[in-house]
Parts: sequence; C-alpha cells; structure tokens
Amino acid sequence: MTVQSVFAHAGLLSVSFVPMVAATAVVAPSTVQAAASELPSDVHDAVNKGDYVRAQQELLSVLKNKEIVPTSSEVLQLSMLLEFIRTTDAEVMTEFAARSERHRRFLAEFAADAEWQELYLGCGLVPYKTPVGIDVLYRIWLEEKGKVKNKGLAVALASVWGGGETDPNPPIAKKDPSRYNPVWRYKFFQKNADSGYMHPNYKNLRPWELRFTVGIPQQDWDDESFEWAFKNINVPWDRYDYACWAAVYTDPSLFGDSVQGGLYNFPYADISWAEATHRNGGVCGAMSHLGCVAAMAHGIPAYTVGQPGHCAYGFRLSRGDWRGGFGGPDGGMHNRIFGNQAPTSYLLMETVFKDDAAIEKAYRHSYCAKALEAIGDVDGAIAMWKKALGYAPLHPFFRASLHKLMKQKGLSSDDAYQYLCKLIPLYKKNGFASVNVAEDLKDEIAGMTDAQKAEVYGLMHRMIADTPSSWAVNTEKIMEAQSDSLKDEAAREKYLTTLFATHMGSKDATTFGKVLEWAVKTYVEGGQEEVFGRAFSKAAASADKKVGKKDEEQVKKMVEVYNKAIIATEQARSAPAFRALTNAATAVCGKCPVNISLAKASELPGKPAEAALFRISTTCRWDNPAWHIDITSPTGGKCHTDKEEKPSMIVELPERKSLTGCIIRKTDGNESRMKKATVYTSEDGATWKPRESTDNMPKEWVVKFADGTPGKWVKVEFDNTGHPDFAHISHFVIYTK
Repeated sequence: MTVQSVFAHAGLLSVSFVPMVAATAVVAPSTVQAAASELPSDVHDAVNKGDYVRAQQELLSVLKNKEIVPTSSEVLQLSMLLEFIRTTDAEVMTEFAARSERHRRFLAEFAADAEWQELYLGCGLVPYKTPVGIDVLYRIWLEEKGKVKNKGLAVALASVWGGGETDPNPPIAKKDPSRYNPVWRYKFFQKNADSGYMHPNYKNLRPWELRFTVGIPQQDWDDESFEWAFKNINVPWDRYDYACWAAVYTDPSLFGDSVQGGLYNFPYADISWAEATHRNGGVCGAMSHLGCVAAMAHGIPAYTVGQPGHCAYGFRLSRGDWRGGFGGPDGGMHNRIFGNQAPTSYLLMETVFKDDAAIEKAYRHSYCAKALEAIGDVDGAIAMWKKALGYAPLHPFFRASLHKLMKQKGLSSDDAYQYLCKLIPLYKKNGFASVNVAEDLKDEIAGMTDAQKAEVYGLMHRMIADTPSSWAVNTEKIMEAQSDSLKDEAAREKYLTTLFATHMGSKDATTFGKVLEWAVKTYVEGGQEEVFGRAFSKAAASADKKVGKKDEEQVKKMVEVYNKAIIATEQARSAPAFRALTNAATAVCGKCPVNISLAKASELPGKPAEAALFRISTTCRWDNPAWHIDITSPTGGKCHTDKEEKPSMIVELPERKSLTGCIIRKTDGNESRMKKATVYTSEDGATWKPRESTDNMPKEWVVKFADGTPGKWVKVEFDNTGHPDFAHISHFVIYTK
C-alpha cells in the first residue's frame, strides 16, 4: 500500500511522508501461563452445555474446598473464570451461548482459555453485565476461524465496545454497525502493523494501552475515517499535535452552513467524517477528532477531550508522555479507565499500569480476592486484597473493593484515621487520587476529631502539592468540603494556614492559585479578612519562599498567581489580605525597581502616610499588582489600568487622619494619556468630596488640601469620556499631620 500525504487546502502546512519502522502488532501474552490444567468435570460439563448459572455454582463449590492462592495454576484459572462470569453475568452468558452452536462453542473455548481471559480481565475496564464484550470477541474469533492471532488487540476492542462497571457504554447500540465494526478495526490494525506502518512503540502496547488506539465507538469517528487518516495524514511521530490542521478551521462552511445546523456536512454525507472535515473544514470538535483519529490510525494512543466550550485531544508517544493537540490534553477524557478528569485520570492510569510484571501479579491476587469474597471468606478476601494492593497500591477499583469489606467488618473512625495516615503518603504525584479514594470512607472521616481530619487533609495536600494540576481539576470543591467538615473555627483557620504553607512552595503554581482564589472568595469576600490575613502571614513566615534562577518558569507562574490574588483582595477591599499577600509576593517578585525621588515632596506639610490598601479600577497585562503598595511610598511603584473612560486609583489609610495633601506622579512614557484628573477624599469610602481638578495634569501633580481636611480614603480619577484610554502612575503618596 502506498501511504501518501494529501493536504488539498491551499495555505496548509505541507506535511511530508515519514518512513515508518516495521512493527508487529502481536501483543505479548502473560509472562507466566495462568493455568495449564483442565476445568473440573462438573464445571466443564456446565460450560460445554452453555449453562453459566450452573457453572458459577459449580465453581463456588469447588473453590470452597481449595486453598485460594494465585500460585496455584488450577485455582487461578477457576478464580478467573468465576470473575469472568460475575462481570459478564451468568444469565447474560447463558443467553449468549443459546444463540447458536457456534456461540456456545466459542464461549466454551474462551472459558477454558486462561491466557485470553487474563488479558480480557486485566484490560482496565471489563464489559459489565452485557454481551457486547464477548460478542466482539466472538466475531473476531469467527473472522480468524477459531485461531485469534492477536488476543490483546481483540480484548482492547471488546473493552472499548463494551465499556465497564464504572464506565458503561449504552450508546453503542445506536451506532451503525456497518460503520463501527470491531472486526474491521481488528483487521485494519493487524494488516498495517504487519506492513510496518504503525508507530514503532505499537508492538509494545498492552491491551489497556491499545484501548487508546482503536477508538471508542460512542465518541470517535467511523471505520472509514481511520482508513482515510491513515492514508492521508502522515507527520513526524512527535508532531501529531499538528495533525488537526489537515483541515481549515471555519464556520460557516464553504457553502454558508452553520456548524450548529444539520446541513454543515451535507455535501459530503457519503464520505467519512475525516475526509469530510478535510474538505469542508470545521471547528474545534471536528478538527480535534481529525487529529486524534490520525494519531490512533498510526498506532499512537490518543483521546479527544472536552473543555468548557471547546474540544481538544491528547496523544501519547511512550508511557507517561501525554501531549496536547488543539489545547489538550487536559479536561474531560472521552476515552478513559480511571475517571475522566485529565491530567489526574491519566496520571493515575500510568502509575497503576507502569510495571507489567507487578500489575499482572496484582490482578491475579484480585481474582483470588474476589473468589474468597464469593465463598464468604471476608477475612481471607481482605488479606488477599492487601496483597494485590502491595503490587498496585493505587489501583482505585482494588482499593474500593478492600474498603467495602473493611466497612462490612466494622471500620471505626479511629481505625480509618490510622489506615489513611499510612495510605495517603503512597499517592505522591497522584495527590488528587488520594482525595478520591478517601471518598469511600467519608462516613468514617466524618466521625473523626478535627485534629484527626486536619492531619488526614494535611497529608492529602502534601501529595497534591507534588502533583501536576491544571484548570480542569476542581480543587475548590475539595477545599470547600474539607473546610466545612471541621467543626471548630480555630480548626478551620489552622486548615487554611496549612493550605497556604503547603502549596506556597509547590513547583506547580496552578493549585496555589486556586487555593488563593478560594480563600479570597471564602474568607475575604465572606467578611473574615482577618482570618485570611493571620493564616497567610503565619504560612508565609514558615514556608520556604526562595526561588533560584534555575526555576525561572516557576517564578513566572508564582508572579502571575500572586498578582491575580492581590487584585482579588483589592476588589474585595480587604486591607489585611492585601498586605499579607503583598508582603509574601515580595519574596518572589522583589521590590519595585523604580526608586524615584519626588522633586516636589517639600511642597507639602506633614509626612507621608503608610497605606493599608491600594486599589485600582481595572488591571491589564502591563500592571504589576505586587508593586501597588510601593506606589504609596516616596520611592514609588507601578500600576497600569486597562482602557477606560474613568480609570481610577484609591489609597486607603489604616485609620481616619487629618490630610494635608497628596502627590501623584505619572510613569515615564505615554504621559499624554492622563490629562483631565480629579482628586477626591472620603471618610466612609462611599461618599467622595472633590478636592482639586486639572485639565492638563503635570508629570508630578501636587494637590494641597485645606487645613484640617479629614479622610481615610483618597482617590484620583482620570476623565477620558468618549475616548477610553489607559492610566499608569508610579506615585500616589498621601501626606498627613
């Protein structure tokens, strides 16, 4: 087959053909044969007759008289078959076997094939109480005349077609089977891998990874799109973030139809979604699907991802190396195993499955744990789950099964506290997963003392501080729930201090920013600015805030976080929070380098007053909120509004004073923007009295107040009526007696 690059639209990036490394699509089977023995006669008889209700009963009867350990190949095979029947459902399997003699024979062969079952059950998501998964395997088995060459690929298709207990897949029934055919995709990947056209790492992919190459029918595009993208979009392996640009971003279409209407792709209704998008263009959804399908069609794991008002995608070149296309990979994963919220979901998945030998042992112990639970040996099941989790400690499904049994035995809040204190430190770089796993024990956590809760929450946040985050992670919900669970106000303040101290020094400023936003909203805007100020000051005093030159990217992020939070405290009019944040920001942002002496300072009686709060009407990308407080000092600072008709700055003093005047100095450059201006004073922050106006403000404007002028607030307002413009000053110094 000749693989070509076809980019028909003028002006598109020219993408050349990239020679592909030959690769085989055969996925390595288990490193150790799961079982070599035949099924017990009564189990064998029930399976051969297609009676899986009876087979399940016979398995339980046999296992009750066995030592259930994964080191016994016979016991392991029986335990896996029992788990296969439980997940698929005995009645569903019996009905499937009754469809025809071939259905019965296939299912009997699969039930006796321990290797194939192990791949199927260890795929991440096992089709639950549905015939969809086994039907996919059956159809592939028929196509290959009973000799399936790539069982790993087959179970990956079965898994994404069938969904799982935590991620069911009902929409598959509505898909056109002639366009979404798992057998076609099986042959597609086999053929192109054998021809050497897959990504070089394709040959190493396990079934859980192959799930991200074959596409999910309820979300991804049709079979023809895979074929078209394979033939027509070929870019360097690490540049599949550009594959989406094989189409033009356009709305309306070339024919004037809106993407929101039903006619957008009507002229191309008889071709694949991929080719139609290439010809007609599209918006983020179509283009992200195009990039995603192009990656998958070449054996590169990928997924589309939902974002607020947007669709993007992610692709992966090696384990753990997820990259973004069109704004991905973060957001709501459409294809997933452990939840859908990237990056936390794929970080957890990569951690759980990173060691092939360890995860194989973990799953084998899990089958035995399920068997022990099925025969009523709860203590034995708990012990076996702990062994399984010894190999895969962060596996959320295994952990949930253990928690269910622990609660069944009667788990006290004190026991849960001891357990979580040992468990949570295992979640380094997966801190948000530690919060999710603790949800199983929320009733026990509710019964803990405030001190116990605080320690558990503190451990979680230590793990979170070491975990990559993004806008997509709802940290605010976590903090709100944890804070609300604390009964004592002092405990909540201590929790807030812990949040600040823990996240202040983290390398990923995303979470620290969310902590600040939540705290400002909850405490500052909620009328508890003193609590915010005390907590932040304590945290800032104890945290290590030194950042070296090697961490320039971290410095940039931290500056952005502090500036955003300082503006929030200004808008909330919280002087304590403004001062606390500004003082802490100085360690990262440094003092303002302006340091300009006021030439006319001697013209005003009294002395410069120390300000409690500086407030700007709007901010913009040229603003420096960390240096706002310096504007109120004789050495100077920096501030910059956005374009406004009436931009303004307000200085608030700690208390009502007798004011003698103020000096306002423009920053150097573009000084003509600020001409008309008025200075006001206020005693209550709401009622303003004009003190002086000018139609042509000088570079350094001295405003003298009448003797005995009272006030706590002083405002300067610029007048750009009809012509919105910026305002930027370096000094706004208030003088008092």
